[in-house]
Amino acid sequence: MNHKELDERLRTLTDRELYYRSNPVLPERYSKHSLVEYEGKKIYLFDSQDLIIGENITVSKHTRFAEVPMHIHNYIELSYVYSGNITETIKNKVITLKEGQICIVDTGVPHSILPTKEEDIIINILMRKEYFTTSFLSMLSSKGIISEFLVTAVSNKKDHDNYIIFNSDNNKRISNLMKELLCEYFDKSLYSDEIINCYMILIFTELMKVFQYDANQAHTNSSGSLSIIDILQYLEENYMTCTLVSTAEHFNFHPNYLSSLIKKTTNKSFKELIQTQKLTRSSILLSNSDIPIYEIANEIGYQNLNFFYKKFKDYFGVTPNEYRQKYNS
Repeated sequence: MNHKELDERLRTLTDRELYYRSNPVLPERYSKHSLVEYEGKKIYLFDSQDLIIGENITVSKHTRFAEVPMHIHNYIELSYVYSGNITETIKNKVITLKEGQICIVDTGVPHSILPTKEEDIIINILMRKEYFTTSFLSMLSSKGIISEFLVTAVSNKKDHDNYIIFNSDNNKRISNLMKELLCEYFDKSLYSDEIINCYMILIFTELMKVFQYDANQAHTNSSGSLSIIDILQYLEENYMTCTLVSTAEHFNFHPNYLSSLIKKTTNKSFKELIQTQKLTRSSILLSNSDIPIYEIANEIGYQNLNFFYKKFKDYFGVTPNEYRQKYNS
């Protein structure tokens, strides 16, 4: 399938869409879902039966013309506006996404969708929570504390029920990657699952760039204060020498304020972030060099090898030796 064939497939009205265009009523198909109570109201629960058995992700085109009632789901949903726009109510807030934008909705987030028009083509990618506990996320979060921070924002690494809107409408790479993923999904061949996973990693890498850019734009104010991304980048570059006090001085903050800001935005302490960056650096050296483990420990500031082994296993779940063997194999 090429991009032209994909576009024809997506724009062609399905039998269900033809029906709802003539009968704009609440689809009876939602009656199969159970109702749950949320803040005193009954809403639908969309569960894993919406995903195809055996798939970590299920891709579908949103049914046009039909309203989607208020609901929550126990999977993570990525909605991509292929064409037109979509208006949703998420946690009592009305938002409109335009062509090229992406919204990721976490589990347990109540949201509904208004009826769409013929030119409004929305792609839904449903992802099992377990998908975010596999090597998929480790490939994104192993580059430093900035990547980990951004990945956590769209994963279930911590308890939260949220949604994120990515202003990706001007990102041509995401548009092309999405088309390639859809072509592969709708016209599967040998190794399609592996190819789709690779496209997902590339898409999320681009989304993290968009997220980082938006974070900097949103948090830079007239007083010149910087975003948490700038602080994390400083820690990545100076993790071997910086302290809470020196970092606070660099950004003209009081140490107590900086400590509170870091904890509030990353759910980690300054000390934990520095340790994360050290361990991340050690993992890169383990997987990309033959440097002895004791030298790696010394390089990142761990003089006690046993202590390094303990911290590494606590963070990665395996010993440094096991980590190296895994990547070498």
